[in-house]
Amino acid sequence: MEADQSQQLKSTIGYYGTFRSEMLDYIPADAVRILEVGCGEGNFCRQLKTSGREVWGVEINPEAALKASEVCDKVLVGSFDEQLAHLPEQYFDCVVFNDVLEHLYDPWTTIRQVKALMSDKGVLVTSIPNFRYISNLITEILFRKDFEYKPEGGILDDTHVRFFTSKSMLRMFRQEGYQVLRHEGIRPCRSWKEKLFLTLTLGFLKDARYKQFATVAKPIRQ
Repeated sequence: MEADQSQQLKSTIGYYGTFRSEMLDYIPADAVRILEVGCGEGNFCRQLKTSGREVWGVEINPEAALKASEVCDKVLVGSFDEQLAHLPEQYFDCVVFNDVLEHLYDPWTTIRQVKALMSDKGVLVTSIPNFRYISNLITEILFRKDFEYKPEGGILDDTHVRFFTSKSMLRMFRQEGYQVLRHEGIRPCRSWKEKLFLTLTLGFLKDARYKQFATVAKPIRQ
């Protein structure tokens, strides 16, 4: 991730302490060796750490990484680019990026590099914010007519470098040599007004219901 100072600040307000339990369903049941890039304090890894599983983490924030090391079998401190050479090739059955790729300047290269780390059955699991999320579209773009970065997180988080829609997520995976196995919206909107607005669009904005999209993709082997 970029913007180290912003990330240090967000560590103090729980940015690195999320559990992301909704993403557990996308982890293959037979995955034995799992790597989470951007593992934060290790709360998602803690849920993955069942008997017989080996869980690694990569984390740029030293304080969060220290907490993650209490849970994970191994934690590498630094950015993914910095630690790539220290990760074993053809080793991991699952590599996870929970809301990380949007913080990277070149996520396309990152997911291409990840393929070398995966075992024959390895998959890439990601959660990526949806720029077309209804709250972002209506409140920020339509009504406020603005695009203002925010320090408290969300779609316009001030450490986000890239922005994606469901369509552009799928294009990124396919361009970088992945077969998409699952691609589903998660964290749907709860406001009745937003739900009503989406209903009135007769399905045109159905993808805007979700704040994020979860994707499971498998490298296409040549």
